[in-house]
Amino acid sequence: MQSDTAQTLLSAWKDQPAVDHHCHPLRRWPFELTALDLRSAFTEALDPEMAERHVIHSSGYQAALHRIAVVLGCEPTESAVLERRNAVDPQRYARQLLESAPTEVMLVDHGFSSPESFTLQEQQRATGIAQREIIRLETLAETLVKSAKDPREWFVATRAALRGGIEGGAVGVKSICAYRASLELQPVDTDTLGVAFSALRLRVERGQSVRLVGDSLCHALLFEAAQECQELDVPLQVHCGFGDPDEDLATTSPLGLRPLFIDPAYHGLRIALLHCYPYHREAAYLCAVFPGAYMDLSLTIPFAGLEGFRAMRETLGLCPTSKLLYASDASRYPEVYFVAASLHRESLAGALGELVDRGLLSSDSAVAAGRQVLAENARRVYRLADRSGSLA
Repeated sequence: MQSDTAQTLLSAWKDQPAVDHHCHPLRRWPFELTALDLRSAFTEALDPEMAERHVIHSSGYQAALHRIAVVLGCEPTESAVLERRNAVDPQRYARQLLESAPTEVMLVDHGFSSPESFTLQEQQRATGIAQREIIRLETLAETLVKSAKDPREWFVATRAALRGGIEGGAVGVKSICAYRASLELQPVDTDTLGVAFSALRLRVERGQSVRLVGDSLCHALLFEAAQECQELDVPLQVHCGFGDPDEDLATTSPLGLRPLFIDPAYHGLRIALLHCYPYHREAAYLCAVFPGAYMDLSLTIPFAGLEGFRAMRETLGLCPTSKLLYASDASRYPEVYFVAASLHRESLAGALGELVDRGLLSSDSAVAAGRQVLAENARRVYRLADRSGSLA
């Protein structure tokens, strides 16, 4: 149950639109939502048995059902939610969910999408929310392997493509290095890099699929992208911690990114650490000691139940409120954006409200801190005022 102070903070932020600095495309409506669809949206598991048998018993999913049921005016059971949800007008319902915890702009990583996904232009029209693109680094780089004879040509082509994307309206770059390698960044060995790239080229020549994996390729690419982002004055998002089973969670601590924070060659680079859990305390430490470090708790808040609320409190113990960003990491279904947005506001109000109740923060400072986290920090970090404009 929220304290009176937390409720006061939520009321103060009620009309404060957020900047969702990391999310994915919605699925084009209309469509009928199934139980497995909804369950799959609240887990990072890839094995269908998890959605079939176990997700419904998670605290995060049960909390989501209760919130969605309130909007739909039905019992908080999966069957009741799905029956009512599939009977309503999808456009009106989606807007109702998105407006209940308002968002002014979504920064969208289209690397996680399908033919059923909205384009940015379609999503802007459907939701009434401004959309901006985040370029997924590894997905882009994979398309350029066939045009390069060696790693240097590949890096040049990738950096040129990043430059073109930013000049075309994108506002940042995202790396999924944690899914393809480790985040324990090491100096690049040119011989090892050359061998790895030759193997990648051979797959292209044989007509096989190209998937960028391994420390030598992924780390070298990340260093190049960091330099380009620094020159372009755009943030580099890096997936850390919590994610699907493709990654080795033990090697995804943001502490492995230390070379990017201490090398003078990257001075001025802004790095947004995504998700972070269970390494949110390590991420908060980086944000407390390095000017270019920022973080969010996306995925953590909506998926981890009470752990998500605890993570917010622990994060704010060390991370300056000027360094914490809001993100949903939502995709496909408007319910996910809604649940993430409402839970983020509540966890933020709970953590800041506790500081107020303990006499460690004034009420006015807590209100201001919440506005920072919800929108002001992202506007500043992504230079959104300088990169304004409408999608065609």
